Amino acid sequence: MIKHFTIIPLLSLIIGSCGGSGDDIKIDEFNITGTSDDLDDGRAPIDPAINSGLFGLTWRVDDDNAISYTARFYLSVNNNLSEDNDIRFASIFCDDFSSCDHDKRNHENCYFTNDLVMYCGDEDEDVKHDVDDVVDSLPMDAYIIVEACTTYDCDTEKHLIRLQ
Repeated sequence: MIKHFTIIPLLSLIIGSCGGSGDDIKIDEFNITGTSDDLDDGRAPIDPAINSGLFGLTWRVDDDNAISYTARFYLSVNNNLSEDNDIRFASIFCDDFSSCDHDKRNHENCYFTNDLVMYCGDEDEDVKHDVDDVVDSLPMDAYIIVEACTTYDCDTEKHLIRLQ
C-alpha cells in the first residue's frame, strides 16, 4: 500500500517535467498585412511591385507560461503544413529577452521580391529564401502558415494570400 503512495507522486512529477502541464501552446492571433488592402474573400495580396513587396506578419501566442517558443513561417500551396513540400522563409525565437516577446502581440516585416525570394527582417542581415519551388506562375493563391513551438508542443495557423 505504501508503494502506491510513493509511485503516484513520482509519476506526477515525471509527467509534469515532461510537458504534461505548463507547455500547451496556442496561436491566438495570426494576420497578414499585404502590399495592398485584402481582397473581398480575405486573401492578403503580396506584390513585389508595390512598396518593394513589403508585407507584415502579426501574431500572438498563448504559450501557457513557457519560458520561450519559436515561430516558424512557411509558404505553402495548401493549408496543411508539410516541411517536405513547404518553404520556411522565417524562424523567430520569442522570449523575455529577444525582440519577439513571448507574452505579447508580435509583428515582423517581410518581403517578396521579383526574383521569387521571400525573407523577413533587414535585407542586408537576414537569410533570403528562394520560393520558386512552390511558385509555378503568378498570380497564384497560396498560404502562409505559422508554426509556434515550445519544447513540448506546437500549434499552427494559416492565412490565405495572393502572390502577384
